[in-house]
Amino acid sequence: MKALGLAAIALIGSALPALAGEAPAQAQTAPPAPRGYVIFFDHGGAWIPEEAEALLPQVAEVYRRIGYAAVAIACYSDNVGSQDLNIALTQDRADRIKGDLVIYGVPEAAIAAVGKGFVDPLVPDAPLDVAVSNRRCTIDLG
Repeated sequence: MKALGLAAIALIGSALPALAGEAPAQAQTAPPAPRGYVIFFDHGGAWIPEEAEALLPQVAEVYRRIGYAAVAIACYSDNVGSQDLNIALTQDRADRIKGDLVIYGVPEAAIAAVGKGFVDPLVPDAPLDVAVSNRRCTIDLG
């Protein structure tokens, strides 16, 4: 006889009250996993901030657990420097995030990563000390 795993036991156990004519107890549901994440960057660097490094394994875990089909990474810059420089910088940031997500188990083919440079600022015409809000990468699961 084949042993049942814990998931099967939990499923069978939750069906027992219904079989006996009892009302099932309310199940505890976890809050839904986020579908979008934001990482903010320091000025002029493409390295992933230390506090954000712990986020990427969590994103990969949510991707796998929920069964999302795609990951979209879009990176933005502040308005310092030329647009060509900012596009290259933001593409480097996007590629670094993509590379880490691949290391954590997200298929490379499922990830679209694009550097957009200075477009769609959260804080238009922000001084450098406030422009950190514009230096960001968004990660959206879909």
